[in-house]
Amino acid sequence: MRRAARYAVSTTQPIPNPLPFGYRRPANSPMPSSARLPLSLLLLTAACSLPTSDHGEPLTFPNEAAKWRYERYLDEHGGIPARAWEQAIAARERTVTATATLDNGAGVSPQAWTQRGPDNVAGRTRSIAIDPTNPQRIWVGAVSGGLWKSEDGGSTWTLVDDWWSNLSVGCIALHPQNPNHIRVGTGEGFWSLAHLQRSFSHFVRGAGMFESLDGGATWTQVPGTASWQHITRIAISESNPNLILASRRPGGIARSTDGGQTWTDVAGGLVANPFSFQVLFDPNDNSKAVAHLAPASVTSHHVIRSTDGGQTWQFASSGLNSVAGEFSRIELAYAAADPGMVYASVGSSGKIWRSTDDGGTWVQRTGSTNTGTSYYYNAFWVDPTDSDRLLVGGVRIRRSTNGGQSFTTIANGYILTTEPHPDIHAFVPDPGFNGTSNRRVYVATDGGVDVAADYLTVSRNSGWTTLERTMRSTQFYAAAGHHSGDKLIGGTQDNGTLRVTGASPSANLVFGGDGGHVQIDPTNPNYSYGEYQYLGVHRSTNGGSSASTITTGLGDVGSGRSNFIAPLKLDPNEPNRLYAGGRSLWRTSNARTGANWSAIKGNVGSLIASIAVTPGVPNRVFVGHNDGRLYRTTNGTSGSPTWTAIDDNAGNDPLPDRVVTRLVVDPSNPNQVYACFGGFAADNVWRSADAGLTWTAVTGTGPLALPAAPVYGLAVHPDDGDVLYAATEVGLFASGDGGVNWSTNNEGPANVVCEEVTFAHGTGPRRLVLATLGRGMWTADVVLPTAAPFGTACAGHATPPQLDVDPLQPARIGRMLTLAATGLLAGQPGAWVALGLSNTTWSGGTLPHPLDAFGMTGCALQTSVEAALMSPISAAGEAQWSLPMPASPGFLGLPLYAQAFAAEPNANPAGFVTTRPLAMTVGW
Repeated sequence: MRRAARYAVSTTQPIPNPLPFGYRRPANSPMPSSARLPLSLLLLTAACSLPTSDHGEPLTFPNEAAKWRYERYLDEHGGIPARAWEQAIAARERTVTATATLDNGAGVSPQAWTQRGPDNVAGRTRSIAIDPTNPQRIWVGAVSGGLWKSEDGGSTWTLVDDWWSNLSVGCIALHPQNPNHIRVGTGEGFWSLAHLQRSFSHFVRGAGMFESLDGGATWTQVPGTASWQHITRIAISESNPNLILASRRPGGIARSTDGGQTWTDVAGGLVANPFSFQVLFDPNDNSKAVAHLAPASVTSHHVIRSTDGGQTWQFASSGLNSVAGEFSRIELAYAAADPGMVYASVGSSGKIWRSTDDGGTWVQRTGSTNTGTSYYYNAFWVDPTDSDRLLVGGVRIRRSTNGGQSFTTIANGYILTTEPHPDIHAFVPDPGFNGTSNRRVYVATDGGVDVAADYLTVSRNSGWTTLERTMRSTQFYAAAGHHSGDKLIGGTQDNGTLRVTGASPSANLVFGGDGGHVQIDPTNPNYSYGEYQYLGVHRSTNGGSSASTITTGLGDVGSGRSNFIAPLKLDPNEPNRLYAGGRSLWRTSNARTGANWSAIKGNVGSLIASIAVTPGVPNRVFVGHNDGRLYRTTNGTSGSPTWTAIDDNAGNDPLPDRVVTRLVVDPSNPNQVYACFGGFAADNVWRSADAGLTWTAVTGTGPLALPAAPVYGLAVHPDDGDVLYAATEVGLFASGDGGVNWSTNNEGPANVVCEEVTFAHGTGPRRLVLATLGRGMWTADVVLPTAAPFGTACAGHATPPQLDVDPLQPARIGRMLTLAATGLLAGQPGAWVALGLSNTTWSGGTLPHPLDAFGMTGCALQTSVEAALMSPISAAGEAQWSLPMPASPGFLGLPLYAQAFAAEPNANPAGFVTTRPLAMTVGW
């Protein structure tokens, strides 16, 4: 299954023009003070970190995380098929419909899910809108977690709608005369990666513009926008609300004169294949507007202007008519107090410019703001009451009171600090802002939303309030759990490695930066292992309160040497043995103490993407690569293991040539191995029943098949190898029959991208742990319905009848339970089944209770009788009983017993016999 040449991460040398992406201050270093629609797509750009901070952090960019996610989207041909996302969405919707009639035994009900937070660390947020008639009502857009609303000024938040066709909210705009009329633009267009622009625009996209006319209660897609991939801003004319401008990527500027019913592309012909990060109406004269424009090649950025309400556009005449450089994003802000005045902040240079003629000519105001602005974050705002007062945000927030000639740092925060999280995306003033008694300004960041009660007096030491409490939009790459302390630890996009415990959804910071894979020691949960980007492995010895790096001797730490999120795997047979994947496979056999690393598999020219160690067979280790190659060793614990190519992308090529995103060995069957793959292509889950020698796709067929979308994680139920859970780009799927059929539903984690699914360690119920990219972490206790015979039938009966549970209708909450008896005597009047809650006592007596006194010699009642049902006996000597199970979760795990009785005239004096009873457990 060889694929054509395509963009790939080099493993023999750094990526061309490498950017040391995403490094953040380690956790133990000094901190700064202080209606219903289809499925969701979560944004491609999944990381952040930035130019040098006041604390000496190196220049960093989110390109590498984007490249890592992009690699996992590609098929064997190095591309993303046209309309692949839409087709995956449609396939998922068909599965949702088919699931309603399927009972496939996967043991997860919509009611089983619990959202575990965190609720004190939100995910990346780019947009804020505040109701001018009620400033306590605030709308916030999470770039991969949907639209959130607060009715109490940001103290608490609720998710507006979990089933939009897209949970990537890029911008929000309120009708200037009716704040209940809300427009939302989907898709986050603020990436760089110019050389991948063409491929990105084919797939990684939003779903156009949505609007609500009733304050967010119901939503519809705005006509003519379904094909819009990323809407970066929406501008509505205050003097004529039917006039709307939208900046897009790709597509440049779109204009509507009828309130969004129809749209026209404008600003065409100025650059090739245009896109725009921003468009603004002049607040003093809505016939004038300014905008950013750039070609798809991103070789330059431009300011353009209009004097006819956005109908026609021209380049600025000087200064910012053209700025070279991929990262030179231009952010614009009108100075409402001075008609005709516009400011601009220029990305990587950090320079501030100003125009006094509506964006025609521009003059530089400062050499650099030293905020670390770039294409990815470049927030800019001008006080509408005083044109000399500015705020600019990149890595930090800086303030000017002299028109941008000098700046003071007023925030340089970190994760879980009182100052705003780094990576600043927007400033929004309170609707009552007047420059004197009300100087309240809100800030959108990679960590949610913050507010300064007075932006002129706020400082790094005081004046900031975080508002992300209960906004559960954190973007997780991975997670692990342990029943001890009900602990979850997960790695996130730009919010470090986080831990939540028990009933509290509040997280503590284990380690900073962009978090990655997590492993918890199953035998001693005081030990856990995680990573920040590029294999920066760290260890906690105190249960996740804190962690420190253990990278000495680990030679593949850093960009180009490992994937942005690189694989970690703790040996289930020996919790002191930890594996890590970069160009080579690395192993330490003293992970708890010294962590001495050694390379045990060499560089084959493709980065390692996944690792699996066989439970019960520690020498059998599997390793998957970005290019689809798969290797196995049978002496993995030796000093120099021997590796065999299961798939070499050449003559021995049984599997897809796509990223091997996950490898999993069935914990109850060491010969059964699963391989998961990236790519918007069919058959992304494969199974081997012979330890990797031969493989079969297990993705189902028809409406109960997995969609043709990347599969990032897989969990096998420890007690039943036929029960599978797949974490995919388009949600979580479950199978109860070994992958023959797959199901999903519209509840719980809903339609969010799922990065990892696994089972928690320790003593307790089988608990699924799910990491989502935009809706935090989730757990579900998986209680499978069970049924097993016990006791005896009537003594002396050579061929007693038999009672069984219909395998498709076991005892499930909210479902139909069906019992069937066979071996009955045909022609008899009927058969009865008794159901009870005990097999030891009933009606004051003990069980079993002999029935000899009733003429049923050698028979015994072995279940309490809370209910009894009658059924006719068929000509084949069979009877069947069905009854609905209560939908209440309180019945989960409830023991239930059944025993059947049937007429058989010559068996004993009473003419009745019994079956062996059944012991059942009520499950999901």
